[in-house]
Amino acid sequence: MDLVQRPISADELAAFKRNDDYGFGVRQDQRELDPGWAETELDRTIAVFDGDEIVGTGRNYSLDLTLPGGAVVPTAAVSWIAVRPTHRRRGILRSMMAHLLEDGVRRGDPASILTASEGAIYGRFGYGVASRVLAIELERHAVAFTEPVTQGRLRLVEPEESVKVAPELFARVHATRNGAVSRPPVWWAGPWVPKDSIKHRFDVVYEVDGRVEGYAVYGVSDESGPEFDARTVSVQDLVATTPDAEAALWQYLCDIDLTRKTVHGWVPEDIELPWRLRDSRQMRTVELHDWLWLRPIDVPALLGARRYGSADALVLEVQDSMRPDGGAAGRFRVEGGPDGARCERTDTAADLELDVAALGSLVLGTLPASTLARAGRIEEEHAGALGVADRFFAAERAPYNFTWF
Repeated sequence: MDLVQRPISADELAAFKRNDDYGFGVRQDQRELDPGWAETELDRTIAVFDGDEIVGTGRNYSLDLTLPGGAVVPTAAVSWIAVRPTHRRRGILRSMMAHLLEDGVRRGDPASILTASEGAIYGRFGYGVASRVLAIELERHAVAFTEPVTQGRLRLVEPEESVKVAPELFARVHATRNGAVSRPPVWWAGPWVPKDSIKHRFDVVYEVDGRVEGYAVYGVSDESGPEFDARTVSVQDLVATTPDAEAALWQYLCDIDLTRKTVHGWVPEDIELPWRLRDSRQMRTVELHDWLWLRPIDVPALLGARRYGSADALVLEVQDSMRPDGGAAGRFRVEGGPDGARCERTDTAADLELDVAALGSLVLGTLPASTLARAGRIEEEHAGALGVADRFFAAERAPYNFTWF
């Protein structure tokens, strides 16, 4: 039977979600999904039908991405990608990814972004690792802060109160943090921390002079066995406007009664926490893994929007096998610095040659161009161009996206 590909309607949402369950090996009744995550922007969904059955799913969200220097650009944020196990290796994934990419082109999004459940899938579609995160652990008895934060006030609040203050605080942080992705209002309406990943939810806010400057959402495991004090604090969301606000929240999270360990699965690479401890080794890195992936769609719009670490100019020759005549393929001259930039097509000889995925890894400053060159991902056409690119694409802070989507 021929496969049909199209967006879904509201009455097909249950089947859309069910296919996601099939693809990820779970059952729908084992988890609770905030309807807002699925039901918004149905015109940006895509489903592949085999007869009356949905066998492939995907969608774009309209999310904003903060670039180095504070500029914010719209993106096509890919999510809900799943192919039914009975229908793999039939080109369904490629067809859906091509559709979602063209959807971003039609809407004028300079880039497409995603968070990936597997690391080997999306490079072939032009996505490069744009940010990485650490999974960390801290043992309560061993953690001591060199200069504890004593100002401000910590308050435990119920989710109903937290959801009233968290969006405004998150918006303040998102506007300034390189690599941060927006959270639409509908995402806050339900439990933005999934209930299946946090058994006992608690919300804590940090206030200075009555204004909330940070919040954290965490759970405390109940799997302590015969020792009631052997439980684990699992941090699910931590957002702060200042280093002191962040430190105050970590002090609290690392000293909760009847617990032995505090864990967080996605903190930024440049987190300052270990350098606030008397023994920096007490923040143990369990894993370093990719987080946000980025695919340029419109190179002039994307590279012209960010700020750069040095006042320089580079000519980039970019290959894009999926869209060889598209807005991310060709030769571009980008000139800029800390105060602004412009990017346009050019016939000037290239300084660097790279594919669109490698460019995706440069956009937020997560990887130096020289590292990618040593890996065979970038070719230096003019001597010294890699050194210029390293300085040029450097960001003030490591990129960090607070949200898995």
